[in-house]
Amino acid sequence: VREAVVSTQSTGEFQTFQRYFKRINLSMSRRRGAGGIERILEKLEGNVRAGNYYDAFQMYKSVYNRKIGEGNTTEALRLLISGCKLFLAHEQMDSGTELALMLGDHLTTHDTRPSDAITKHLVEIMSALWTSESGKQRFLPKIFKWSKLHTKHGDPALHMACAQRSLQESDYISCSIHCQYLDLDGVDFYCHTLLDVARTHVYKSEADLVITSAVLQFLALHRTEHARRIFKQFISQHLPSSPSFPYPTPLLNFTELLLRAIDRKSAALVKILRDHYKPTLERDPTLTESIDKVLRVYFNECKQQSPLGGLGGLVQSLFGPPADNGAAASATIQEDADLD
Repeated sequence: VREAVVSTQSTGEFQTFQRYFKRINLSMSRRRGAGGIERILEKLEGNVRAGNYYDAFQMYKSVYNRKIGEGNTTEALRLLISGCKLFLAHEQMDSGTELALMLGDHLTTHDTRPSDAITKHLVEIMSALWTSESGKQRFLPKIFKWSKLHTKHGDPALHMACAQRSLQESDYISCSIHCQYLDLDGVDFYCHTLLDVARTHVYKSEADLVITSAVLQFLALHRTEHARRIFKQFISQHLPSSPSFPYPTPLLNFTELLLRAIDRKSAALVKILRDHYKPTLERDPTLTESIDKVLRVYFNECKQQSPLGGLGGLVQSLFGPPADNGAAASATIQEDADLD
């Protein structure tokens, strides 16, 4: 029995020492690995700075594949980011673009979690690629595909970066597309852009089209607070002398009433507005299409409510306490005309 106890104690001590040395070896291995990647990056960067672009590019790809084979996706990602930025900084657009595309694939394939650091790198790479139309058009879909795996519409910071670059090039269409996906704080930037368009790029009579289109753009994405905020900010700065309802143009009045109808959760009110303001909305055929989309987004699952009679009853529903349908139906066409 004594020998068995001694034997068991010896075995236990041996296993304890095994676990101890295993932890030491693992720690040393990690330190060697960290030092190894630093040396690799230093060597690769030296080749690029020396102008050995082809050899450096092949080495980046080779070392990346080796790291992936080892299961070290963190160092593999670091290699791609470093190489991509370095080649683009040296105006080696083809090599930089290929590494950027590999980076986009890596983020998705290896389920990389978003972080502020990664977003910062992506914005810098995107900025460097912006002058290459081919590189930009291939890179952006990849990073937004990855970003949408973690955020419904993609990272607002990435959209903001794209919107800002588009604005610098006076590409207002692309800027607008990205602005619809900004977070609530980004509404200020979008409003500033719309005011610039309204003041310097369209006829004065078309300024109301600019803001109404933006409001419908947000509503089509079910972003009610974005729509409400940008309309309020635009009106306060574009019409400082008429900052409250009713406004100088029928289309602005329509937009105000539409937001009220959305707040009241009434599909019937939205339809009355659409029909009543039809001549105004026909200034741009896309407006009616957008309103139909808003109806689908907000009310597809809701029961249709009985229409109220005329726009006078509509105003009662939007601005006053809820009224019974019989009283609303007694409104006159003359009351409707007061808001045109």
